[in-house]
Amino acid sequence: MGDLEPIPETSLPSPFDDYFLSSLSPLDFPRMVELYNSDLAFILLKPPYPYTLDDARWFHDNQAHNRFQNYPGTQEVWVIRSKSHSGTLVGICGTHPNFEESDNRFRLGYFLAPEFRGKGIMPAVVTEVLKRFPGTIFDAGAEVGNMASRKVLEKCGFQYIEDGEFEETWPASKGGGVRKLVRFVKEC
Repeated sequence: MGDLEPIPETSLPSPFDDYFLSSLSPLDFPRMVELYNSDLAFILLKPPYPYTLDDARWFHDNQAHNRFQNYPGTQEVWVIRSKSHSGTLVGICGTHPNFEESDNRFRLGYFLAPEFRGKGIMPAVVTEVLKRFPGTIFDAGAEVGNMASRKVLEKCGFQYIEDGEFEETWPASKGGGVRKLVRFVKEC
């Protein structure tokens, strides 16, 4: 993956013009370790916990830069950065293929660092990212009690799926147990 050119940086529209999207870089690894070992460890299902520099390197080399031929200028992971914080990684928006169902279906995932939450940034990010996937269907899930994540999806035009609740088993290292999630879908 190292021979791929990064995607062009994309600024978000006002009033979020302090933020921009870019590709993941090895310089982001320490920040990823910091964030994935914070409260995100207990919110996000997939990243391992504890998260290490080796985990960040694997993610960078094997997943973050996957490209989608039918959608030029796209990749699997979109890093959210803040200009006023020297381009620091403040979050990630993931567009993960869900090709078991169809070749134009994706899953959406996202997070922001705690200090950037509640500012309305994520709906602007999701809207910008989804523009690049015309003709696709995006699925997303949110924990039943995670109203902030649900509001992001609703603001971005995702439809709540009645009777779409499902359960996921969290790893013991992340608190364990079974959690209920609700399903949302959007046709782009």
